[in-house]
Amino acid sequence: MSAPLSFRFHLRGYASACSAMVDSLRQFMVRKMSPEKVRAFPIDRQVFLVREVAAKLGNLHGEPATSFWRAKASELLDLVVGSGRDRTAASDEVRRFFLAVQREMSAGVDAESTPILSA
Repeated sequence: MSAPLSFRFHLRGYASACSAMVDSLRQFMVRKMSPEKVRAFPIDRQVFLVREVAAKLGNLHGEPATSFWRAKASELLDLVVGSGRDRTAASDEVRRFFLAVQREMSAGVDAESTPILSA
C-alpha cells in the first residue's frame, strides 16, 4: 500500500493548476478582447447623455443653440474616433445621437402638451 501524499504536495499541485488556469484565461482575454474586437457602447443609446443634451438644447435658441450643438458634435466625434472607429462611422454615430436628442426633445414636448385627466 502506498503512503498518502503530503499536504505540501497537494498544495503545490493546486497552485500549479491555478497558475495554469490564470495563464490560459489571460491568453484568452488578450485574444478575445483585442481593441479591434471591442466596441464602445453607442452614444445614441446613452440615455443620460441624450437627455442631458436635449435639456440643454431645450433651453437654448438661435445661435447659442447652434454653437452648443456644433461644439458637442465635435466633442462626440473626437470621442468616437478616439475609441477606434473610422471618421465616417463616427460621423454616422453622431448623426444617430442627434436624432436621439431630437426624439427626446419631441417626447418632452408631447408629454408637456398632453393634458392629465383625473377621475
